[in-house]
Amino acid sequence: MRARLRTGLRDYTVRRMKSRHWVTLFVFLIGGAALVGIFLRLNADEEDGPELTGDAATDSVVAAVENTASAAAFATEIALPVEGAVIERDTFVIWVSATGRAAPRRIAPIHAEVEGSVVEAPAIEGRYVRDGDLLVQLDPTLYELGVRQARAQLDRAEAEFQDKILFDDEIEDPADRAERERLARIRVGLDEREAALEEAEYQLAKTRLTAPFSGRVANMAVAVGRRVGVGDSVATIVDLSQIEIDAEVLHTELPLVAVGREATATFAAIPGQVFHGRVVSVNPLVDPESETARVTVRLANPESQIVPGLPGVVRIAGRQLADRTFVPKAAIVERQRRQVVFVFEPAEPGSARGRAQWKYVTTGLENDTSVEIVAAADGADDTYVPAGGEVVLVDGHATLTHDANVEIENHEALASDRAVVPSGSGN
Repeated sequence: MRARLRTGLRDYTVRRMKSRHWVTLFVFLIGGAALVGIFLRLNADEEDGPELTGDAATDSVVAAVENTASAAAFATEIALPVEGAVIERDTFVIWVSATGRAAPRRIAPIHAEVEGSVVEAPAIEGRYVRDGDLLVQLDPTLYELGVRQARAQLDRAEAEFQDKILFDDEIEDPADRAERERLARIRVGLDEREAALEEAEYQLAKTRLTAPFSGRVANMAVAVGRRVGVGDSVATIVDLSQIEIDAEVLHTELPLVAVGREATATFAAIPGQVFHGRVVSVNPLVDPESETARVTVRLANPESQIVPGLPGVVRIAGRQLADRTFVPKAAIVERQRRQVVFVFEPAEPGSARGRAQWKYVTTGLENDTSVEIVAAADGADDTYVPAGGEVVLVDGHATLTHDANVEIENHEALASDRAVVPSGSGN
């Protein structure tokens, strides 16, 4: 009996102790949750966020805690895929952008200058022709007869002229002899007959319509058998080897533009293509309604991809600042309200794998594609100023932390731009 009592008492005591352990654990959990809630509330009430240390690596850890994706990337040794670009040290250009339409540098409408029926029309619309190539041949029969008749009349007039001056070589005075010849030409109408022959030959030549310069045939309006009259349109020759765009530049940007400046153009109808050229003229008059001035840009178009009438966007080199360091806009990210770039440090020279080094930067001027990197005005020693040639990340770096393990996906393209991808960078 006593043994049963002792056993029951022992079981009761064990159950009481287990119950106390569960209560203690529950109290600890409640208390921990309360502390976390208080910490989060205090953190949310701080408008300025966590204080920066000024050290890129330390601040990177703070940012990683606030960003779970970034924290996961920091903790793993898996190489994250990214893309890079080479930091350039070159002339930094502030571009002036404007819109306009493509027009051929040379265009020549071809019209008939004599009438007749078309007997040949070898030109085909869209085909390339060279200077002097036959476009249309009109029936020359009547014009050939006209030349024969004019030549015969000229021959008769020359015979009459020779009769009238037959013995003039005996006249000793040269002035008298020249005067007699002049009068004889007038009496037989020799000058008129010579002019008539020239006109007949000119008319015959005009039955052959040729290309005035090399280009492409457009607006072909005739065919064999059709009769054309004087002034009728036959075709148009367009020189597409060079294209001009009259771009409308805002008056505020006009002082940045000058003849000879480099220019590029893009067209929505030709995606992925950039055409290069130069400014050939600047109209000094500003349109009072649009407040723009016409700037003509001439582009090379060797493959005739640009056709007249295409709307395009022109970029003209404005301010040109020599010996500046700049990166693509995509390289700049903001962390802790400061501008940052990630510089790639390869694991070994020429490797596509390496580490992403967080660097604070100070930016200067920018254009539509790039941002200038300058030294901090206050001389802050934590501001990174690249020498140029380093590789900076431009894609896949939005959630990275300092020293993250990465792999450059476009490494081969970068290597083709530079014989050797830089092995590191300095502050």
